[in-house]
Amino acid sequence: MMAVDAGFDPRYSAYICNLLHWHVRNQIDNLTKDLKIPIQQSMSAYIIPDTQNVLGPREIYVAFSGEGPINPTTGCPVPHLLGPVLAFRSPCKLPTDVQKYTAVYRPELRHLTDCIVMSALSSGCRQSPASFLAGGDYDGDTATIIFDPALVDPFVQAEDCIANTPEGFEEENFEKELVTGDHFLDRLSGADEDTLIRNYQTFLLGAVMDDNVFGQCRPSSPK
Repeated sequence: MMAVDAGFDPRYSAYICNLLHWHVRNQIDNLTKDLKIPIQQSMSAYIIPDTQNVLGPREIYVAFSGEGPINPTTGCPVPHLLGPVLAFRSPCKLPTDVQKYTAVYRPELRHLTDCIVMSALSSGCRQSPASFLAGGDYDGDTATIIFDPALVDPFVQAEDCIANTPEGFEEENFEKELVTGDHFLDRLSGADEDTLIRNYQTFLLGAVMDDNVFGQCRPSSPK
């Protein structure tokens, strides 16, 4: 801007043209990298299991301690969610990482607010509902709930089988050698100090030296 104010024209000055091009490109990169689309009818909270067993397999319970989100139709705050919602955790890598649930109200759970209660009905749930959300669990994980009909209604639920590990996947892609600490030490019983040090280093650092998993390890260049 100082160059333009001084009278330089980007149309005729290659130097100023390059500066302008860099500035525009930098602004575009910043906007695309930090792009965030706000969704008014959404929330994030901790996920916990239904210890009362009052929720069905695809039901969740979400209530608010204070004034909840505003209903765009009535303009009134919502004390708890009702109806179809979407739940997901980041990062989403599989189609099953986004799940469609039905938010319901259960008086037995009214003491639970500002959290996402998921079903723990063992007879109806093939696996933990949280595990479908990018491998989530109940030890402090959070999930995002979307209850905007424009996004929820057209959503098509992916088949649960997509989340299953393909048969033979681990055997074909991973080499496993389970060695307990006691067994490892027993094998080195009576070894000299140099042998102990060499085996300790191999055992403890072997994983980070695996080129197939972590890439090639090499010493840093001298300065």
